[in-house]
Amino acid sequence: MSLLWIICGAGRNVGKTTVALHLCEILPDSVYAKCGHGKAKPEKPGNFFNNIEDCISFIDAAKSSAAHVVIESNALAYSQTADLVIFIDGIEGKTKFREDIKKLRAAANIKITCDATWIDWHKAISNMVGSKAVRDDVCDLLYTQKRYLFGSQPTARSKVWFEAAGSHIFGNGLAELFEHINRSGTLRQAAKASNMSYRHAWDLIRMAERHFGKELTDRHAGGQSGGNSKLSADGLHLLNVFKQLSKQVAVFTDTKFTELYTGNKNDVCH
Repeated sequence: MSLLWIICGAGRNVGKTTVALHLCEILPDSVYAKCGHGKAKPEKPGNFFNNIEDCISFIDAAKSSAAHVVIESNALAYSQTADLVIFIDGIEGKTKFREDIKKLRAAANIKITCDATWIDWHKAISNMVGSKAVRDDVCDLLYTQKRYLFGSQPTARSKVWFEAAGSHIFGNGLAELFEHINRSGTLRQAAKASNMSYRHAWDLIRMAERHFGKELTDRHAGGQSGGNSKLSADGLHLLNVFKQLSKQVAVFTDTKFTELYTGNKNDVCH
C-alpha cells in the first residue's frame, strides 16, 4: 500500500520544501514532487509540475512503485486525495498569509503550529505508519521545523472569556462569529465562516443576549433580497471591549512571564 503525503503551508518561506525533502529521507522507498507556479530551480530536486493534472498523473504512476509519495502542493491539500496532509503555519507579522489558509488548516491531519505537540503528531500517523521508529523520526522532523519557526523558549498563553451565573457567555468563538457578521452581513455566512452550524450560532447569540440583557445583533428576515444581520451598537461595543481586554491580558501575561522567567529563579520558586 502506497501512502500519499501532501505538504502545504500558510505562505512562502515556512519550510514546505525542507520538510518534504527531509520526509523523503526518513520514509523508506519514497519519491518527491512539487506542484506550483513558476519554473523549477536548478538546485532543487526534479519532478516539478505547473498544473495539477500532470502532478496527479505523476502520483498515480508513482503509487505503483513507491511506498511513500511526498508532494509539496497547496492546491492538492484539500483535494481529498491524500492520506496525510501536513500544514505548516506561519508567523504573525512575518508571513504573508494565503487567502485560503483556513481551508488548508481544516484539510490537514497534521499541523505544525505553536500549539501542536509531538504526541499530537504521533497519534495522527499511528494508524498510517507501521514502524514506530519511522513515526518517531517523522515527529522529530516536525518538531525541529516547529522550533525553527516559533523558537524553543517557553512562553505563557492566556485566554479571556465572559461568564455569568457560572456559564460561559462570550469568548473567542462568539467574537469570531461577530467579526464575520461584520464582514458578511448575514448570520448564515458568518456561521459557515466560523465553522459552526447556523442553529448553533443563533443559540450562542440568544444566550449572550439573555445574559447581557441587550440585543447584540440587528437581524432582518429574508425576502426576495434575502435576510441580513449586523452587529448592534451594543454588540459592536461588546466585541471591541473583548478584543481590547484580550490584547491587554496577553501583553500583561507575556510581560510578567518574561520578568519571572528571566529574573531571579529563587523568586520564581517561592
